[in-house]
Amino acid sequence: MSNYRSQAPAKLTSQQFAQEFSKIVPQVKQLLPEHVTFEKFERVVRMAVNKNKAMLNCTPQSLFGACVQAAADGLLPDGREGAIIPRKGQACWQPMVAGLMKLARNSGDIASISAQVVFEGEKFQFLLGDEERIEHERDLTKTGGRIVAAYAVARLKDGSEPIREVMSWQQIEQVKLVSMARESGPWKDWPDEMARKTVIRRLSKRLPMSTDKEYSADSRLQSAIERVDSMVQLNGTRAASPTPAIEAPDEFAQAANGITHEEGKTPSLFDQLRAATTADEVSALSDAVREEIDKATVNGDEDLANDLDNALEEAHRRTYQEETP
Repeated sequence: MSNYRSQAPAKLTSQQFAQEFSKIVPQVKQLLPEHVTFEKFERVVRMAVNKNKAMLNCTPQSLFGACVQAAADGLLPDGREGAIIPRKGQACWQPMVAGLMKLARNSGDIASISAQVVFEGEKFQFLLGDEERIEHERDLTKTGGRIVAAYAVARLKDGSEPIREVMSWQQIEQVKLVSMARESGPWKDWPDEMARKTVIRRLSKRLPMSTDKEYSADSRLQSAIERVDSMVQLNGTRAASPTPAIEAPDEFAQAANGITHEEGKTPSLFDQLRAATTADEVSALSDAVREEIDKATVNGDEDLANDLDNALEEAHRRTYQEETP
């Protein structure tokens, strides 16, 4: 919870936002994980405010409280990992699919995690019994049609049986029905995103997690799941606020890495990792690499996800060895 206190006006200007944000800098720096620099977090927050001026109409306490919650989860409010949503004068921080998957990947026990939706007409089987497995053939001619199911799969580093979660559209609709935005917003505009979020949220509760250490990767994941749960109640009551799904512009990824439009194209992440000569340089690239890993996993490109993961691990190992006396 944020300890922010201010005499700021109810409606902030961009300049006042910058001045008030400086008051929570020590708290944000304390909460952020090592792989997310404060400079990156601040750039993305500023970008989010510039892209959605309605955030400045929210109460300062709720707006800066949402920033603190994002830092505590170790996620960027970039519309991919999470989003700060203005609603009735209050700013609400909500983790998103990519954010939950990122937190799961960062935990010590999970090797990979993915979530997909099944469109009507696609070949799909969920086989139970002694050899449980999911068989799904993506049919691009069916993409964008009616969603009939969603599923998520997590593979553990110990090589044990993958953890699977499958939900029918009827089950997903039970979640949708208790959302205040069930007929508009994300459920209307991005039903596939919301279906993936619903199933991966349920799967996350079955993952091995230890919350003994404060602000560990596992504790951050648990906290993010609880935050999502607070927005979507499964006991038949409506949530306090809708679950968001925001299409993030490319500028967020550029802002996160300090890149402006005028700078043009940057080298590929593989090239940047190979060119890195210090551990700090690798750490600065780490978050962008993990975002690409999450996107590749969502798109079913496990080869790319594994190649990026291996390249990041190799860069960490190489720079650490070079800097170790």
